[in-house]
Amino acid sequence: MRPISLATIAFAGILLTATSGFAASGNDPGDDQSVTGHVDIASTLGDVLIVDTYSFAAIGHKDGRVSGQFELRARYLDVLIRAHGFVECLFVTGNRARIGGRVTQSTFEAGLPVGTQLTWSVTDNGEGGNDPRDTASMLLGNDAAAYCTLGLPYPEFPLRRGNVQVRP
Repeated sequence: MRPISLATIAFAGILLTATSGFAASGNDPGDDQSVTGHVDIASTLGDVLIVDTYSFAAIGHKDGRVSGQFELRARYLDVLIRAHGFVECLFVTGNRARIGGRVTQSTFEAGLPVGTQLTWSVTDNGEGGNDPRDTASMLLGNDAAAYCTLGLPYPEFPLRRGNVQVRP
């Protein structure tokens, strides 16, 4: 079993209790779903190392609403970006989820202004010592509702640190 820090657990608990509702997109109103996680992934774009670290909690309520929040900290070259927002949509299939939200605070208004929609996908590969690491995509700009409803999971990378929980 991979260790989860107390800070990650506390952050997820705070997000779960401080969420606000939005219209659901892509959820069956009969389902009660949740996806939470802390993600630390790295990829390269040419010769540039891109590191995304984000935490999120998303809940698909039985009445069709979706609630949740996300917090992104990313480093691109020498720029440290922080963005916070609310989850607006969620679509869960088995151990995979597509999630979308809208930025409400940003330290990088020139490139990630308030109001920007971000989308991402995650895969929960289990908790056992022999299970592969969970995977996640970078947060990408996209139409959140369309992505949750119709999109395919993005290319995902193994987590360097963190954990994802998908509860269909």
